[in-house]
Amino acid sequence: MGDNEVGLDYQGEQRWMLFNPCLARIRRLGWRSRAGTGKREVEILCQAGNHASIVTLHDSGVFEGTEYLVLEFLPGGTLRDYLDKLRRRNRGVPVAEVMQFGRQLARAVSQVHQRGLIHRDIAPANVWLDERHVAHLGDFDSAILTAAPQDPQTMPPTTEAYASPEQIAGGRLDERSDLYSLGAVLYELVTGQQPQRDGRAAIIPPVLAGHGAPPALDAIIRRLLAERPDDRPASADEVLAALKSAVRSQAHEEGFLPWVESLPFPLASILWAYHAEVDSRAKIDYLLKFFEALAQFAAAVQLSAYRSDREFFDAHRAAWFGTDPGNPGPADFRIASFGIWVNLSRRLAKTGRRLLSGEAGTPDCYELFAAHDRDLVELFTSKKLFEVLIPASGYRNVWAGHGGVPGQAEQDRRLSALQDLLGQSRGLIGAAFETWILLKPGSFTYADGIFNLTCTSLMGTRSTFRKQQLEVGQPLDSGRLYLLNTGSMRALELVPLIRVIAGLKTGEDAVYFYNRRTREGVRWVSYHFAAEPELTLNDHDVDELLADLSAPDDCADRPDDTR
Repeated sequence: MGDNEVGLDYQGEQRWMLFNPCLARIRRLGWRSRAGTGKREVEILCQAGNHASIVTLHDSGVFEGTEYLVLEFLPGGTLRDYLDKLRRRNRGVPVAEVMQFGRQLARAVSQVHQRGLIHRDIAPANVWLDERHVAHLGDFDSAILTAAPQDPQTMPPTTEAYASPEQIAGGRLDERSDLYSLGAVLYELVTGQQPQRDGRAAIIPPVLAGHGAPPALDAIIRRLLAERPDDRPASADEVLAALKSAVRSQAHEEGFLPWVESLPFPLASILWAYHAEVDSRAKIDYLLKFFEALAQFAAAVQLSAYRSDREFFDAHRAAWFGTDPGNPGPADFRIASFGIWVNLSRRLAKTGRRLLSGEAGTPDCYELFAAHDRDLVELFTSKKLFEVLIPASGYRNVWAGHGGVPGQAEQDRRLSALQDLLGQSRGLIGAAFETWILLKPGSFTYADGIFNLTCTSLMGTRSTFRKQQLEVGQPLDSGRLYLLNTGSMRALELVPLIRVIAGLKTGEDAVYFYNRRTREGVRWVSYHFAAEPELTLNDHDVDELLADLSAPDDCADRPDDTR
């Protein structure tokens, strides 16, 4: 695949990982004339730990005196390759992608710093892109321990164009040196040029905003490229928070497809189909499906979190599944509808807001969700989410009951109303899913209390799902789906309202949503798999869940027969 000063890169397959593609890096003999350099990089990568925004090391060793590394294969090439391709086409990086790359790299840098490391060589050539254009920080051969002695004469060389002023001057480095390098990368993503130097400092021309950078992003880059470390942000987490805020303030300008790629596949696939359509009637149908799927997904995640604490779940069943003045009869989840999912999600979210308030005697909300980040939990418990879902459900009911075929003017009005709600959804969701993986477990090995898991990542719009290696602290059931937050060792097992099922006719895996329980079995619908959009199967797990979705005092009143 490549031949450079480091050595030769090959694409290969790991047979023990079901032929998952990998990158084998064969060190050139006498590389940098430093014996054991490969071993040192392996030790650094192991200390950096497993993280969604850092290239994964699978194996390493020495064969007949030649060092080799086996790394995760990322088919998008490097960020340098991407920039060069855009430059040849006389195109720039969309602002949405700049912000997305910035958030992903800020998370990677935060992980590196939390593990007591300084990367020292954050540059486009050392950032790798996967098939969804998600950035992964790699090439740790120049990294050092934060607390280690720093002798410029013995430290590995780095890419000078992105190095901080103190690094070029041979001064003492801390984590803020990496933040300067991150700013230099973002600067090039925005302007297409490397920062121009005047002596030791970088000069930022005042026309940076003229390249399309919104004011918030402009301000972040300027702070990162400050000559004095004290004038830069204090940490990568501070940079990430600023970039998230910039996303929220620019949500209406954020690129649609990059945002869709950050979503779980069950949601992203519907929006991809909506985006690809030109017929307004089909676009309306896809948007209604998206909002219903979002309501069901929100309900499923919250149910999963609360059901993980059985005592807590049982204590709240009456509040969630019982009657109230607005619902004189209990919801029948055997024939679930858009409105039922919205109502259930609202009730669950009310409980979540109470937990987030820190009410005495309640469990920790983030612990129930197995969450390190607040964004996704706050999204699903937010009242604003239902300012989108309730009108969308109302539109579905009104339009379904409207006789006749609507004319073009009416279709345009309906599409505009739903697109307004989609815009609100984008503003609410923002980057909330970027630190989460929806996964289907595969094989695993166990050592020292850690499960090394090979899983299928169900993120973005591509139905050819990516294999990924992760470390978790629990065995996972290969028949279930899980949500895993970056940095967490515990995955949240999802209730079986969403499944990956092999089609009965095609044998191909597809994502299906629970639709209803009939006499023949459980009916599933897929919004992306046209070859088999519906399946009916027996599913004991779903029957067990449905028995849980009722208030204790009305369980006995439920008829045994199904419709």
